[in-house]
Amino acid sequence: MSGLRLWLLLLAMSLLAACAPRGEELKRWEHEDTGEYSAAFSDDGKYLLTGSIGGYGRVWDLDRNKVLYSVQHKNSSEGGIIGADFSADSRILVVIEPTFVSRWRVSDGKLLGYWEWPDLRAVAVSANGRYALLGMKRNQAIYFDMQAGKMVYAFPHREKVNSVALSRDGRFALTGSDDWHVSLWNLATGEHVWSKNMEYKVALVALSDDGEYAMANAYIGQARVFATGSEGSLVSRLALPPRGITFTSADFSDDGKLLATGRASKGIDIWDVRSGNSRDFWIPRPKHYFQPDAATIIAVNINPGNKTLLSESSTGIGQLWALK
Repeated sequence: MSGLRLWLLLLAMSLLAACAPRGEELKRWEHEDTGEYSAAFSDDGKYLLTGSIGGYGRVWDLDRNKVLYSVQHKNSSEGGIIGADFSADSRILVVIEPTFVSRWRVSDGKLLGYWEWPDLRAVAVSANGRYALLGMKRNQAIYFDMQAGKMVYAFPHREKVNSVALSRDGRFALTGSDDWHVSLWNLATGEHVWSKNMEYKVALVALSDDGEYAMANAYIGQARVFATGSEGSLVSRLALPPRGITFTSADFSDDGKLLATGRASKGIDIWDVRSGNSRDFWIPRPKHYFQPDAATIIAVNINPGNKTLLSESSTGIGQLWALK
């Protein structure tokens, strides 16, 4: 390709990027130059866990954009941290590597416990930081008491479990699987409450803080919000394009009115939970202006008051956005 044609191509790409919808960016941080496999925000927006493609995990103080400590238990660059979650009070952090679970105290980075556990896929932590819900390739999710070091419940599926969630009020667990089903479980009894067929493999699930709403998204497919009542009635279908979208991150607002989702194809959506209508959509600008990237939005967090949103991309960029 000649220099002129290359220049014209880059110019066209930059013009297309300039025409894409843009959110109002308030702050921008650079975290991992090599990129990230995983990330998680604390509910209060003060801390961030990044799982680097280089194999290590770090906890950041977002106010200062400063690394506080490393949290990887296994000293290996193979796999790295594939999932993490903070307790609701930001006191406990649980991270998973492909074959390990580790529990950390956020205030000083002290390792509180670790367990060898094969075939891990996803993790969610209870509000008090005592329990972890572990999604596994072995066709089940395990509700694990990390203080007692024992399994409480096993939630079976017919295929591997890709995504898990816990309600902050401690009532429910939600699991999504390659068997096309999203399932709700009663944490008081361990009993199955309901399942819904998403018509394809389930990529992501999320629960509202009050446990009233459950969201499920199928790979390159539909996304629905259900009521967690005994019948699991449909609340809304998110207004996606005909071919659907794969979500890689999600967060309900504290009041349960809004849902933020991050796309595998870089975009950020804000949804009205009750109607399923889009409130806003934008695409973060590329990490390098003349080098478009295929970033995935791997973590989002609606801050208290619904005024701002935090996001973290697989390119290692964190951003704070204004919400309309």
